[in-house]
Amino acid sequence: MILFAMTRAAILFFAGCALLTLILLKRSYRHGRRKSSSAPIERIARPTTKWDGVQRDALAQVERQKVDMYDMARDLNGQLSSRIIVLEQLVGESQRQIERLETLLAEAEQTKSEVCPPSRVATQRKA
Repeated sequence: MILFAMTRAAILFFAGCALLTLILLKRSYRHGRRKSSSAPIERIARPTTKWDGVQRDALAQVERQKVDMYDMARDLNGQLSSRIIVLEQLVGESQRQIERLETLLAEAEQTKSEVCPPSRVATQRKA
């Protein structure tokens, strides 16, 4: 009786496995037929680098160029700003030198007029 019970359980187990296998095979066969009837999809290789796949797209190339141009414009603005600052400093320094030279010239004329009377200065210039 035990032998019959084990055999019966084994037969039911194998029958269940066979039924499950048939159901799964039939389902995968139907799924496979649907795939073959649909239009094939073009397979695109995955990009090897970060920008490899994106560079093929024209819009992405334009956007990348915009970013590059923005970076270049920012760099150029920084360079121009620093040069403008240096130029303003040089203009300020030259203005101070001009004022200093004007005061020295005024002092020189004042001391010259004090040392030499105006009549002598005129005669010295003629000679």
